[in-house]
This record gives sequence, structure tokens and C-alpha cells, in this order.
Amino acid sequence: MLTGEEIRRSFFAAWALFKGQPEGMRDFDLSVTGFWRSFLVYFLLLPPFFLSALAERKLIFENGRRLTGDYTDGLFFTSQAVGATVDWLLLPTVLLALARPLGIQRGYVPFVIARNWSSLVAAIAYTVPALLYLIGILSAGLMIFLTFVAMVVVLRYRYFIARVALDAPVGLAVGVVALDFLLSVMIGVMLSRITGI
Repeated sequence: MLTGEEIRRSFFAAWALFKGQPEGMRDFDLSVTGFWRSFLVYFLLLPPFFLSALAERKLIFENGRRLTGDYTDGLFFTSQAVGATVDWLLLPTVLLALARPLGIQRGYVPFVIARNWSSLVAAIAYTVPALLYLIGILSAGLMIFLTFVAMVVVLRYRYFIARVALDAPVGLAVGVVALDFLLSVMIGVMLSRITGI
């Protein structure tokens, strides 16, 4: 598992990138071992993921949305978990196939490492509104608005990471961020159609 020092160092490296400081890349373990270990961040994201799923479930029922299919909490949380896992792995897999054609082979490993660790920072932006909504401080409408704001901020953050880690021009960095976003939307739509949730 990840060590406390590894988490601390990598989180602050990701935070430096969030603040627009390219030198944050130097504090990541950019080795092949660091690449594989960065995928363990997924387990640190499970609590924020669970809170966000609870908020989404509450929103569904508060709005009286009609559910198709045989809805159960088990099906809901299973579909959320499957979606999060596929989303976590799909972009690195697709980019691996595209790395040579796009000319980003050298930046691929640093980018994936930064992308994985930056998910901890991004999770804060999404989890705070969800938590405040769950405990009744925020209304559903305000939670949705703040989640949208968080999405815009995170997309900008991902763009900066793509520019720095891939040493990519503007167009390519925008394309990588758009690909990540579209893959996430596609996963969500497919799971919704399969489960009826």
C-alpha cells in the first residue's frame, strides 16, 4: 500500500500543480514503479466516491425521479463502483494506445502519475458540496451549481497538467482533457442505460 510520506509528498505535488506551479511535477515519483503505485490512489478515493454516490442517491429521490428497471440500493452502488473503476482505468488505457500516434510517449508516464494523484485534489472540490448537501446545509440546486463550478475548475486543472506533464501544445492538451471528459460521460450514459438508474 501507499506510505504516509508518499501520500503527503504526492498530494502537495498535486496541490502545487493546482496552484499553477509546474515545478510540482518534480515531487512525484516519476519512475515506472511510481507509475504503477499511483493507481493505488483509487483506494484513497473510495470515501469521497461513497459520499458523492450518497448525494446522488439522495438527489434522485428528493426530485422524485422515476426509475426504470428494478432499482435497489445494491444495484445503484454497484453501478457507481463499476463506473468509477472503469473511468479510473479507461483514459490511461486509451492514451497508451494513442501515445505513439500523438507523439506523447515521453510524457505518458508523468502525465498518468500526475493525473492519478491530482484526483485527490479534484475529489475535494466535488466532495465538499456533496457532504454539505447530505447534512442539509446546501439545497439540491446549490449543490448542483457548486458541482458544476467544481467540474469547470477540475477541467482547467487537468488542462494545466496535460500542458506540463505531456509538454503538449494547447490543442493537444485540450483534446486530452476533452477525451477524458467524454469517456466519463460515455461510461455514465452506458451504465444508466444498462441499469435503468
